[in-house]
Amino acid sequence: MEINHKLTLYVAYYLARFDKIALKNLGYKNWESSFLDISNKLDVKKHSVRNWRDEFDPLFGYRAGWYQRPMSPSRTNVALALENLDEPELRVIVEDILSGKIQSDTENLNHLLSIADENSDKDRTSSFILRGPTGKRAEQLFIEYHRINNVPIAGELIDTRDLGCGYDFEIKSESNQHFIEVKGLASNIGGLLFTNKEWETAKKEGAKYTVCLVSNINDSPEISFINDPFSKLNSRKNIIQTVQVQWSVSNNELQYIND
Repeated sequence: MEINHKLTLYVAYYLARFDKIALKNLGYKNWESSFLDISNKLDVKKHSVRNWRDEFDPLFGYRAGWYQRPMSPSRTNVALALENLDEPELRVIVEDILSGKIQSDTENLNHLLSIADENSDKDRTSSFILRGPTGKRAEQLFIEYHRINNVPIAGELIDTRDLGCGYDFEIKSESNQHFIEVKGLASNIGGLLFTNKEWETAKKEGAKYTVCLVSNINDSPEISFINDPFSKLNSRKNIIQTVQVQWSVSNNELQYIND
């Protein structure tokens, strides 16, 4: 049963992240039918499937979800491991889980289970926020704040969130070029997570790189700025497991083609 619980976390993450696209691509007409089918296939309680989706919801903004409580280590590990997969790649994993195919693939099964282990990486504080409790809301608050106040510098605000360049926004003016990474916290306390790309970019750009911190985002949002975070913040490197979807061709298969 514990194995199925861990595997259901991957399905729940997919549902939370891709929302109605996930329903459509898995062939479900509505949420209720999805929870029931997943429950039957993985032998977990229907309300557990819903609850686990709700735990991931605050990361993506489609629903409020369970933003009131910190995310447990197992959920954090799953979210970090899957964050760079696109929808088709993640759907392959989910379909293999729901079909039972993954259970006969020992190597990949063990990899998924180890990531979702509640006891792994216990020293990672659960108050870390992944892309903000509601990342989209934090970013929208910054956009509006900059429009009104022209802070941290005045200039044209350029949206770079989908470019994977290590920051969310660029601010350009005749004399300045500045880079903004937006982070959100559910309350007034908590740590921050930077991807390696973000941290390396912060190191490279120095004083031209600023973190916009939106704290207490679910109650009364407060905005502050940390300029040159690489120099001012003490950080610790975390080496984490990630999930990738690859297709391998055996040497025997290659020999067969060449003969």
